[in-house]
Amino acid sequence: MRKFSVTLSSIMLVVVVVSGCANSQVEKAPMIIGEISQQQLMTNHKFFQQNYQASQLSVLEVAEINRWPKDLHVEVYFGSWCHDSVREVPRFLKILAQSPTLSNRLIALDYAKSEPSGSAKNHDIKYTPTFIVYQNDKEIGRIIERPKVSLTADISAML
Repeated sequence: MRKFSVTLSSIMLVVVVVSGCANSQVEKAPMIIGEISQQQLMTNHKFFQQNYQASQLSVLEVAEINRWPKDLHVEVYFGSWCHDSVREVPRFLKILAQSPTLSNRLIALDYAKSEPSGSAKNHDIKYTPTFIVYQNDKEIGRIIERPKVSLTADISAML
């Protein structure tokens, strides 16, 4: 009986510690699902806003972004509950601020990586965030969860 009690106590401690760490950077705002504007995201989700404010592009990144063709489109599938999304989506939004011709869609997903329109399922989204980059309406690449180098460098490598 004592062994069971110690084991149960240990398991409970691990669960408390892990759940605290897993949720430490994700806010307790209501989950958003479906297409959302940048303004809605920033207004209603403070961690996205804070990371946007903290994110900076280098002079070299700005120069690289300015060389991108004008026919690029990026669809961003993300979770408001996902720490990778909270880190990478604001960085992407900084890129958008430098490239007004870059068209985009922000699509928020639930825990099952789905949303009402079925777009995530049609694009076989399994991880968040997923950035799908299009040129001339054709998919030219994806960045899944985190870029290999940076969002700017990874998108440039696709061109």
